[in-house]
Amino acid sequence: MSPPVCCFRDISDKAPCKEKYSSSNSGDADQVAQKIRATGDRLAQTLGEIRRRAPEASVYIVGYPAILPAKGGECGNDLPLAPGDMTFLRQKTQQLNAMLTERAKAAKATYVDTFAPSTGHDACSPSATRWVEPLRPSSPAAAVHPNERGERGMATAVLHALKD
Repeated sequence: MSPPVCCFRDISDKAPCKEKYSSSNSGDADQVAQKIRATGDRLAQTLGEIRRRAPEASVYIVGYPAILPAKGGECGNDLPLAPGDMTFLRQKTQQLNAMLTERAKAAKATYVDTFAPSTGHDACSPSATRWVEPLRPSSPAAAVHPNERGERGMATAVLHALKD
């Protein structure tokens, strides 16, 4: 899924996505956080149902990789986000992963962290090292989704979790 159009870099270099989805002008304090909470509630129900139907199952929840770099800045034309939105969207990915971690723990499932191993391999990294493709992919992968290298890296994180 591509970032919302509001996030694309504009002349002001502010954070239009953050302003749209987190401002008091929108009527909600933080629409993204609300969606993360709602997703967490649905995930908790699903995990409960899995536990009910398969009480002995080993369940693994795989987190999201680092899509954007740790420091704001720009990705150039490959991912032209406003610098403030780079930070905002990265924080929201971390909030989503925190929710997944909490829900996995509450359901006695295993959370698999793919964010840490993918840090430095985000969509703004050089094409030879990135795990996530920018809006203009340089490999056969969907925009703003893991490429083959990213899928391998995430699979390695899952395999390590399976061994533990």
